[in-house]
Amino acid sequence: MSTGFEAITAQVKLVIWDLDETFWQGTLSEGGITPIPAHAEMIKTLADRGIMSSICSKNDFDTAKAELERLGVWDYIVFPHIDWTPKGQAIKTMLSAMGLRAPNVVFLDDNHMNLEEAAFFNEGLMCVDATQPLAGLLDLPQMKGKDDRAHSRLAQYKMLETKQAAQAEGALDNMAFLRQSQIRVEIITDLEPHMDRVLELINRTNQLNFTKNRVETPEARAELDALLATSGVHAGLVRVTDRYGDYGIVGFFAARVKYSGTTVHHFCFSCRTLNMGVEQFVWQRIGAPEFDVKGPVASQLDAGAEVDWVAEASSSDQVFSEQDDRTLCLVGGCDLLQVSFYCGTNRHEFVNKEDRGYLVRYDDPGFFLNPRKPLKHDQTLKKFPTWSWQDMEDLDVALADSDVVLLSLYYAVPGDTFFTFGGKEWGGEYLVKVPPRTLKKFIKSDQALWFAKSFYHRRYTLEESLELTRRSMERAMSLVKPDAQVFVLTAATKTGMQAERTGEMRAAYNAMCKAFCAGHAQAHLVDLDEVLLEEDFQDSDHYTRAGYFKIAKCVNDYMADQSGAAADVAAE
Repeated sequence: MSTGFEAITAQVKLVIWDLDETFWQGTLSEGGITPIPAHAEMIKTLADRGIMSSICSKNDFDTAKAELERLGVWDYIVFPHIDWTPKGQAIKTMLSAMGLRAPNVVFLDDNHMNLEEAAFFNEGLMCVDATQPLAGLLDLPQMKGKDDRAHSRLAQYKMLETKQAAQAEGALDNMAFLRQSQIRVEIITDLEPHMDRVLELINRTNQLNFTKNRVETPEARAELDALLATSGVHAGLVRVTDRYGDYGIVGFFAARVKYSGTTVHHFCFSCRTLNMGVEQFVWQRIGAPEFDVKGPVASQLDAGAEVDWVAEASSSDQVFSEQDDRTLCLVGGCDLLQVSFYCGTNRHEFVNKEDRGYLVRYDDPGFFLNPRKPLKHDQTLKKFPTWSWQDMEDLDVALADSDVVLLSLYYAVPGDTFFTFGGKEWGGEYLVKVPPRTLKKFIKSDQALWFAKSFYHRRYTLEESLELTRRSMERAMSLVKPDAQVFVLTAATKTGMQAERTGEMRAAYNAMCKAFCAGHAQAHLVDLDEVLLEEDFQDSDHYTRAGYFKIAKCVNDYMADQSGAAADVAAE
């Protein structure tokens, strides 16, 4: 393992310092150290460049902190690890908490065994022997960073450090995130210009559709129009903004108020705002009427719960978004909507949806791999509730158009729900995954015989379904722009009963994703087990709002670094 400056081969985001015989001369626990002023100045210079500094040292915390305060650098240190535990795992935990990748981190230590251990537990970590003079580090192009003399990045990591410390002490980290998000709700009562969105919310939402009264026929549409024209009916669309941007129109309600009580006809929201408390706020805003909720729903309406982190919008509210010029394409579960919002507002979305009461999933190898042209007029595809030929065409256009692609394809892997349709007489055999809930519902319908005649069950081994999923990712990569970046999300394994039951499959999927990203310069792994803390999980596949924000931060940080590097090249 090389431990000279030549080991520093990538842009540096963090420098981790050992203390004894590295940051200073001597051993603190033995009572005599000699400061190295140049190293203190180096930490300050790194902060000016947006490069963070941390400590990993076997020492007494309070004693080391006091010395670093005396030297005037403690306020420049983030996520310090100062105790007597091994350094390899300590650095791994530190990087996970900060949401950083080891290949962007330098570790300085005078002990060769510590360097070897740190490299073993943190693949790609850039380890440097601190017995050599360190002043030349600042001259390396990888340490150039970008101008941050306002120390905005230092402030961000200090805030993250404070939040995680509060979490460790039992505070509600997710609640703190919600409170600082400045969530605002606007009720739109002029529905006529937005009736297409009204119908989309009624018919396509499911996780947060509390009434599930679909409007899918001309007769049902006429009934809705009559309802909205009825005296005593209060109806509105719900628009949500927060400090990160504009979620758009994400909810609809219609309730008739009479002397005898209130009847709720529609109360539905996009899962884009799941876990934000918006539905609870709106329900209380319209008087918290009692009604029979048609489950399942992903949250409960609680008469005793106060959502004091959401407020009604005013004309003075300002919407903040830094990524309005970025185009995203996302394919996977509807949870991606909660990640993608923090990444930008211009999105192509291929996520779970409802179609005629059935679940449609886009994390399906058939959606990527089936030939497009032969399926344009296929009647089987039109009759079955799944993605359409137009969806496939739109995916290809979106992949070619987008600057950022998010792929969350774990549910493409389970091998017992693959079916094929078509055949030689149709010009080929085509693949589709059928969600278990859709399959059970469809075979109990009056279309069961048609389904049995039209579809053939294909049972794939784990290795075969992983290969189909890998090929799906390969096809996506073949379509993206040369400068586009593709982010592949792993499956979480560290919490949840579902994770325990499917541990082998999740581990195999994660290994495939890691190998795939290693083989493509434009592909980047988002390891959820490293990015998220235990408290960020609702269950094995759903996260708190703070959790979704952390996932998005991985994308945004990488894209910001890319933009900064491009700007530096242009300046040169």
